[in-house]
Amino acid sequence: MSVIRTVTGVNDGAEMFQDGTQSSVANTNEANTINNTTVNKPNAIETAFNNIQENDALLADNEGKFTNVPLNSVIGNATLLTQGYYGLLSGFYFSGQATETIIDGNNINTFVDVLLDVDLNGTFDKRPQAMKDANASGVEGDGSQGNPIIFSLEGLDTNSFVNFRASMAFQPDEDEGQLESRLLFNRHSGTTPSIDFPIEEVSLSMQNGADKDYVSEPLLSFFVGDTIDTNGVGDAGKCRFQIKSNVQGTLKLRALTWYINK
Repeated sequence: MSVIRTVTGVNDGAEMFQDGTQSSVANTNEANTINNTTVNKPNAIETAFNNIQENDALLADNEGKFTNVPLNSVIGNATLLTQGYYGLLSGFYFSGQATETIIDGNNINTFVDVLLDVDLNGTFDKRPQAMKDANASGVEGDGSQGNPIIFSLEGLDTNSFVNFRASMAFQPDEDEGQLESRLLFNRHSGTTPSIDFPIEEVSLSMQNGADKDYVSEPLLSFFVGDTIDTNGVGDAGKCRFQIKSNVQGTLKLRALTWYINK
């Protein structure tokens, strides 16, 4: 509807318009129409879900973006972070010989460090990533006389546990001997007590004659307690493998392996 306004007046000369000027103003109201349209745009979760395949999992990155990842890959990556092993093999497994440690009258009935000549292809470092980040090499020593292999537990905490296995044979010089094995642990700094401690077992009872190989695969398990866990950079527990025989003979060491659960 239009509204008409009529103005009639006399101009006294000071106004802008001449006398007798008439003004008409028409205001017209018209209906305005606003159309609102809602567009259904899928969000990131819906997009990822629409692309998901059988045995996939939805994972969000640090920006909140979701992607579908094969479940086997997720499980595999998680396993690499929490489980692993560190293996050192002698030439025995590469068409060569095991490494010999001689037990004679000077070290009979005494725990001694074993010797291990690690083959060029015999190091298998599959430790959890936290251990690799904390200690790149994982071990001290090269397995030679006076320089034993000492395994570092750096990167592990009190939730961790380890299974250790040695592969070896012992050839006694006389019958009815006994061979013991142990892991000897060095604690990290600031512990009470601070002295080394062992985990040990009787590995062989050699009752079937001398000058023959008695094969043994001792398995020693331990949890990472608060005196051998990671106390700081370069400050964690360590362990080494030792043997003791009550008869003279020759130890033939094939491999040392630590199976790790972070």
